[in-house]
Amino acid sequence: MTAPSPAVFQPNVELKSLYEIATLSSSQIDLGDYFHRVITILSRDFPIAYSALILQDPRRNALHVEALYGMNPENHPMVCAHSNGTIGKVFETRQPMAIVNLSQEPLYEEMVIKTEKMEKIQCPVLCIPLIVEDAPIGVMNISSLYGHKDSFTKDFQFLCILSSILSPVVKNLQTKGIETPLRSAKSKSKSSWLEKVLEERLVEVLNKIDPYVETKVQLGFLDDIIATVEKILIKSALERVGHVQVAAAQLLGINRNTLRKKMKDLKIKP
Repeated sequence: MTAPSPAVFQPNVELKSLYEIATLSSSQIDLGDYFHRVITILSRDFPIAYSALILQDPRRNALHVEALYGMNPENHPMVCAHSNGTIGKVFETRQPMAIVNLSQEPLYEEMVIKTEKMEKIQCPVLCIPLIVEDAPIGVMNISSLYGHKDSFTKDFQFLCILSSILSPVVKNLQTKGIETPLRSAKSKSKSSWLEKVLEERLVEVLNKIDPYVETKVQLGFLDDIIATVEKILIKSALERVGHVQVAAAQLLGINRNTLRKKMKDLKIKP
């Protein structure tokens, strides 16, 4: 009697993806690269067009978009308040939820106006809390893995398992990113370091100026220095947050109207 042929083993795509992500090395890469690799692994088996890694900003009461998949950062808002919208609720309650209307979500409401930027962000967008030691560190927004359903139970079950794998790695990489040599130097405070750097640079500039000429023709050197420093800071802040003016204003500690006025005065193109 002929023995039956053994069944061909078909690996479970969910387990395969989780295994690859769990064994993904996070050394020698930054947080953005790690997140992009994670979503790339998922996109092999699931129709993921968009995902965002949104983490708590320890310096202010806000959530900041740290990494994106499927969109250019220049076309995506980078900051949202803790208490606003579904994203804020997920962070506070540590429970997964779905965004079913982007126009009612503060992070996306400005993007909805410019419809050409919304092509890859299709509802529903699932929001999954990232938790380390029973404390939330952020939220992951991602396309539905199994398609639009009345209930996202299957999505949430899988993504919460994924979150438990990602969260400690994300926290570790975030900490490494914050602890730069300048910030971790315990012998100097942030203000004293900034003062020292500016002092060195401005002394170099002043040494190249003829005080007699400056006094004679009244060049307004102090005003020029202040305007130049403001212009450099504003342009650098805009580049740092993908030219999102709201985020740049928050980074500089000023309101958006003040930023816009300074940009206009300093002839900085939006």
